[in-house]
Amino acid sequence: MILINSSPKDALKIFQPFLPIFVPIGIGSLLGVAEKEGIKPRYIDEQIEDEDNILNLIAEHVREMEKPYIFGLSAFTVAFKSAILLSKELRRRYPDSVIIFGSIHPTAMPEEVLSYEHVDIALRGEGEKSLIELYRCIKEGKDFTHLDNLSYRKDGRIIHNKRAYSFDDLDSYPPFPYHLFEKKGYDLGFVIGSRGCPYGCIFCSNRVTTGRKYRFRSAEAIVNELDILYHKYNRSSILFLDDNLLVNEKRIYTLMEEIKRRGFDKKMSFNFQARGDNVNYKLLNDLYSAGFRSVFFGIETASDRIMKIIKKGETVAECKEAVRMAKEIGFHVSATFIYALPGETHQDRMDCVRLSKELKLDMVRYNNSTPYPGTELYEIAKRENRLNIQGLYENFNSVSTFIENPFKRIPFSYVPPDNTEDEIRRDVLFSYFSFYLDIERLKKIFARPDQGVGWFNAGEKFLEFLKKVPALIFLGLMMVVKFGQLFYYMIIKKETAISFRYFLKIFDGLWNIKNSVDTTNNKDIKKTET
Repeated sequence: MILINSSPKDALKIFQPFLPIFVPIGIGSLLGVAEKEGIKPRYIDEQIEDEDNILNLIAEHVREMEKPYIFGLSAFTVAFKSAILLSKELRRRYPDSVIIFGSIHPTAMPEEVLSYEHVDIALRGEGEKSLIELYRCIKEGKDFTHLDNLSYRKDGRIIHNKRAYSFDDLDSYPPFPYHLFEKKGYDLGFVIGSRGCPYGCIFCSNRVTTGRKYRFRSAEAIVNELDILYHKYNRSSILFLDDNLLVNEKRIYTLMEEIKRRGFDKKMSFNFQARGDNVNYKLLNDLYSAGFRSVFFGIETASDRIMKIIKKGETVAECKEAVRMAKEIGFHVSATFIYALPGETHQDRMDCVRLSKELKLDMVRYNNSTPYPGTELYEIAKRENRLNIQGLYENFNSVSTFIENPFKRIPFSYVPPDNTEDEIRRDVLFSYFSFYLDIERLKKIFARPDQGVGWFNAGEKFLEFLKKVPALIFLGLMMVVKFGQLFYYMIIKKETAISFRYFLKIFDGLWNIKNSVDTTNNKDIKKTET
């Protein structure tokens, strides 16, 4: 069996050289379970392999395998095109093989996946148990149509077996197999402490596979992996990949106690994601004393009205207080805002810029909303007849506005009523330039790439930085072009509600002016609607 991580080569466009290569977590988990069960599948990761050499690598593996050959492709929505193209070629070369699609997109859209005749099976939900059972049935020539979580074709019809959500104890799974990824340039500085999220945000696709059930690993299992990362792989800065680390406070205190007992609070630093309504001063302070140094909040909006529309389940005030406490304690604080949400206005977006500066955030991402299949936002976009799918979901990228080549724009997958794509795109760019054209902030980003949650890294060592200088020059030129386009459409053609006076606020940070966004600024923002 060969497991394949489907990935477009240029997923992050002009920012591709400045992001770490992340391990394909889902495939890694499957590999670990397979090893435990005595199965030794191969894996291929499209994000790191030469595109022209992937089929040759597969052929090398196939020569060592016995029929029937099994190909399992992991496909997020953004990688669906890559998975379809590769699997078509696999069917042509190995006509008797079994081709399985898994991960979020096949879970949400099994009918669509199986509309491609060369795909045999869509595996829905978490795959650790289902894939092993399916593998054994196929290899032993047994019927597999009784297995839960499978979709397949039978007598010309698509059959969907029962969806069974996993309630397995995560400690029953083997430790993550870091050793399988140690020689390929991956960033191994991560650990996974839990799965799932009990909240109901309309834009989040992570619950498609796990449901709203929240499960977590024991503190001992997690810290055992920290021990491996520190002593075997020399990693001292660790990112917790939990969707929301702080869902269960009792569990977190047990984890902190184990980290301290083993002495890793003095040797390592930890970054994590949380919700504003899950934190309090004591908890944050205790986390800091246990070695946690960077926190990421998905604030999403500065409007309580929009918070209710997207079913975030928290308030802007709670998010603001969470950031205030974290900054006071000493955390590096990152956040995201999402533009183009249902019911949103230009004013709402400008309020996000204001809030970013008011909170003195260290890093911010301004995403464009993306209605991923399986989310409530996807259904809203369909209902409004505003779902825009280009090709095989090639425009489904939540950071497309900032990473795209300015001469080759990526169309939005959703634009809410009473907004235009051009207006939102300019608001996204204005927000980025307004926040990041700040000398002090830029110095910190380049000087401390280990802080934050891996959004940008120009090299931690001087030699690494030198290798990226050409890419940095190209990135800088593209940013200049983007800024020029923004200036032209905002100031020359006046195709925006932003006033010239407010536009000039972009440059405050370059002169190291401490911009606290006071009442005068608020008046400027309000004028943008007049």
